[in-house]
Amino acid sequence: MKKYPYTDSTDMIIYEHKPKKQKKNRIWVPCLCSALAASLVTIGSIGGGAYYYMQSQPETPQTTTSSTLSGVTNTSTFSFGNSEMSVTEIAAKVGPSCVGVINKTKVTPQRYYDPFTGRTYYTSDPNSDELIEQGSGSGIIISEDGYIVTNQHVIDGATEISVILNTSEEYTATLVGADEKSDLAVLKIDKSGLPAATLGDSETVQVGELAVAIGNPLGQELAGTVTAGVVSAVNRTMTVDNKTYNLIQTDAAINPGNSGGALVNSRGEVIGINTIKLSDTEVEGIGFAIAISEAKPIIDDLINNGYVSGRPLVGIMVRETNSGLLVDSVTEGSGAAQAGVQAGDLIVKADGTAITTSAELNEIRDKKSPGDYLNLTILRNGEMLDINVQLGEDVPTDSDN
Repeated sequence: MKKYPYTDSTDMIIYEHKPKKQKKNRIWVPCLCSALAASLVTIGSIGGGAYYYMQSQPETPQTTTSSTLSGVTNTSTFSFGNSEMSVTEIAAKVGPSCVGVINKTKVTPQRYYDPFTGRTYYTSDPNSDELIEQGSGSGIIISEDGYIVTNQHVIDGATEISVILNTSEEYTATLVGADEKSDLAVLKIDKSGLPAATLGDSETVQVGELAVAIGNPLGQELAGTVTAGVVSAVNRTMTVDNKTYNLIQTDAAINPGNSGGALVNSRGEVIGINTIKLSDTEVEGIGFAIAISEAKPIIDDLINNGYVSGRPLVGIMVRETNSGLLVDSVTEGSGAAQAGVQAGDLIVKADGTAITTSAELNEIRDKKSPGDYLNLTILRNGEMLDINVQLGEDVPTDSDN
């Protein structure tokens, strides 16, 4: 992405030079006739030339762009000759592609014991399958046959997920795949002919260009809310809950419920997935979106595999201490287990670099691929050991490492 675009523009002033009037001899009649004739010829030439030029110009080309994810193609048509759209046009084009995502969970009855009667009571029927809404957010339709992208935190812990279209139709969604590390999830509803959004190229996003956020702030009551601003910055690296994101910053209003919604450019293309807002009494107009070019391969993997492939796995659970990382458990069959790493080992270095936090270990690990080796220096029973761990592939587990 270009961080600080700069353009020069020069205004050109065109003016007519009017010479001073001079006295002329009385042979003005022939001169006047000649001037009139010349003017008519000139006007005719200009008019004819302009007509010929207009006729010779090709019509503004209608260009079809498409973005393909896992063989699922979404297509939109617009004119490159007049590609800049107003906020009204953007809302009309992309609004129908933005949906509400409802996170529902099963009611958990509270149980209590009455010592006077000796009986156990429940606050509700323990055998009930009643579902309640525990949260909501937004999503973007990315294919005509029902694939929808949203944030992982929007659907986290859901027993059932509902999707509400801008037509107010509600569908139960299937979770195709979710990735906590990137905060992305893909849903699927049984519906065809949906208005799919066009996914743009966030690598070309420039600071200062128009940014329009579309989503459902504070829930379905404000569904389809459109806010506009500019791209405030690109390549903003933020770490939240030990997860690092590369984000687009915008001053378009983003509020709870906008998560998973679209950040759109002036051509009506999705350039980001709204995800984070800074909330503080002294902060105003600082929101962030996951860059769409970084999201695309993750979305593709989620559709194909249900998880993000190609991530390295050590196979350990650790606890941070001032002296290093204490190994709490080792995953059976993992590279760490096969290399001989044991619970109780204290990891003090990774590839020769001293570490005391999980983030430091993950940063070294994430530069590698499954099948590569990671050298761990550990302290065991007062003895320092070097162990080479062959990394596996990280598939969805409860382990972070």
